[in-house]
Amino acid sequence: MTKYEVLNQLDNQEIKSDEAYRLLYSTTKERKPRRAGFVKIRIKIPESKGATIFLSILLFVPIPLFLVKLFIPRRFKQIDENVSDKIPISPQELIKLSSLKGVKIDVKSSDGVKVLIQTI
Repeated sequence: MTKYEVLNQLDNQEIKSDEAYRLLYSTTKERKPRRAGFVKIRIKIPESKGATIFLSILLFVPIPLFLVKLFIPRRFKQIDENVSDKIPISPQELIKLSSLKGVKIDVKSSDGVKVLIQTI
């Protein structure tokens, strides 16, 4: 059915407006997010170049995601406990968020330390 036929039927009150809308505009499919396999971590400490270089060498290779998923639940004793007082997110939500590809978390602390966590 063409656009003009639908509009004529709507004008003659043969169909309702929401039905005409469905005929005119198709529903868009929501894309499923891609799953991540690795986590890349970068840490910069402005006061200590040696520690920054050591951490960049230590974390040069991305960490497999299954290792991260093993350690997140062990960090929290209670399942209902939030990750932080300032961020109301549960450990299950954190695991779901870390399993999506393209998530970037940039943490800047008050003493100048920068942490970049990225899922690939």
